[in-house]
Amino acid sequence: MQNELVKNDVVKKDVVKNLSRIILFGACALLTVWPGLPQTLAAQDNFSPAPLAGARRITLRQAVALALENNRDVLLAEVAVARAEAEHREAESVFKPQVLVGTGLAATRGFPLSIEGSAPSIFHIAATQALFNPNLKNVARQAGQMREATQRSLEAKRDEIIAQTVLTYLDLDRSRRSLEYARSQRQNLLAAERIVNERVQAGLETPLERTRARLQTARSRRRSVALENQVAMLEFTLRDLIGVPQSEAILTETAQVPGAGLGANRMDATVEEATADETIERAVHNNEGIKSLEAQVRAREFQVQSEQGTRWPRVNLVGQYGLFSDINNFSDFFRKFARHNATFGISVVMPVYDRARFSARLSKAEAELAAARYRLSSARAGIDRQVRELMGETEQQAAAQEVAQLELELARSSLDATLAQYEEGRINRLALEQARFAENESWLNFLEVGYQTERARLELLRITGEIRAVFQ
Repeated sequence: MQNELVKNDVVKKDVVKNLSRIILFGACALLTVWPGLPQTLAAQDNFSPAPLAGARRITLRQAVALALENNRDVLLAEVAVARAEAEHREAESVFKPQVLVGTGLAATRGFPLSIEGSAPSIFHIAATQALFNPNLKNVARQAGQMREATQRSLEAKRDEIIAQTVLTYLDLDRSRRSLEYARSQRQNLLAAERIVNERVQAGLETPLERTRARLQTARSRRRSVALENQVAMLEFTLRDLIGVPQSEAILTETAQVPGAGLGANRMDATVEEATADETIERAVHNNEGIKSLEAQVRAREFQVQSEQGTRWPRVNLVGQYGLFSDINNFSDFFRKFARHNATFGISVVMPVYDRARFSARLSKAEAELAAARYRLSSARAGIDRQVRELMGETEQQAAAQEVAQLELELARSSLDATLAQYEEGRINRLALEQARFAENESWLNFLEVGYQTERARLELLRITGEIRAVFQ
């Protein structure tokens, strides 16, 4: 009899303890009831991780700005632009005067031979400038288009880094919140497992139910471990993207991706306002990758014209001055010696026969032009396909998000009803823990569906070339 009283007293204390925790949880749940999605996302702040000591809080826009400033891939693309700019200036330099100054002073024996094409001199100046050269002119134009293509590739890389940063940031924030719910869910399952063990020991449940409860707890632990590893990897990736030391802890804030096809001033509209054809046309027109390929096609066209221009005459402006010395025996081999000597005129070179080389180089240039055009056509078709797929996925995810939201509302309402029944003594604690488990499961599903929706919208923004207008 005394043991029975002790057992009842323990059970009462356990009930009071869990009832207090349940009431606190129910109060938090009532405070976070929402009429729609924005309020739902705001309610999630109740489950945000505890701030880390010395952690740095970074907003989504700050993360994007840091990524554009510090990311290695962006910096490497900027170096490629600088190199392309230098190559363009080098190609154009042949149409500007080039002046060389030097000396060819040397001791001679017999007839004074030339040094690098010039007679031995104390001081000489040589100048040259291309006046008419279709080959080199088109080479310069090709270099200019390649510079344009490289610049467009830089912009495309920036868009890509922005998309990666935003996606990683959102995934990290979502994973941290999911981890909190998974840990709460595991506590519910541990409590349910203890209840099942008590019922099995009391002969109210079969040992199979205990095994089933342990299985659910193990699955919950597996999910928590997976989320912990995912959070750690996402933190590493985000710090690497934005150039923050790996030893520095960072905190994120809840953010959303505005709808694609809206412009910077219409971030709160919906994707459905633009048709697929309009979105495709905008994507083809604005996509930096497409613009880069178009510039490469123009560059290859100039390359073909450059090879065709090798059959035309080349006209150069040339000039030369030399200060001679008689120690080189000029007076012995020429009728008159002059210290100051100058030449100024035009050099004309006419190709006569170079058919094999010309034909081979022209065929190569035409093949490269055809390949560039095929790549451009393939990229445009890919944009068409991706936009249609993403718009369909966005619509599908929006429907899935509505379902997930309703399921979450139902789970929370069911939890409230279960809590009321438990307080009235109409159901046992196991039913309450199962209701709390179902609500946490609904939260996890809601977060995952929301993340997939954001991912599709983000990719659509990148393809349409509007991502920087939204996040910068």
